[in-house]
Amino acid sequence: MTQQNKTQGTPGGLGLNLFTLAALLFLLVLVFVVTLVGALGVALIGRILMLTFGLGALEASVIALGVALGVVYSLVTILRPAPTLQLPSGWDEDEEDWEDEEDWEDEDEEEDVIVPPASRNDPCPCGSGKKYKYCHGR
Repeated sequence: MTQQNKTQGTPGGLGLNLFTLAALLFLLVLVFVVTLVGALGVALIGRILMLTFGLGALEASVIALGVALGVVYSLVTILRPAPTLQLPSGWDEDEEDWEDEEDWEDEDEEEDVIVPPASRNDPCPCGSGKKYKYCHGR
């Protein structure tokens, strides 16, 4: 193998270098510390509940775990970024046509009006080709 192939790693392989290994080790240590602190916090809350309210170990542990899950859920909800509004393709943010609601109301009223023919057996004015009594005459 040439020197170039040795430094780039094998194609399709992991290709781990020293920086990647250090980052993975840091993340593992961080996860361990957060888990340890969380477990100690739950144990401390459980111990306080046992001493304060005279609860058993099981009840205090369940309540402490519920409190911890509630805190984590609240933090995740608060820190989650707000969803962004996705505009339809071809829509320009600067267009102000959407503010003209009066035009929309006029168009809707014109489309909904169908004048019935003189007889129910005449063709429907909507253009479907059916008799009025089987189309809009029902």
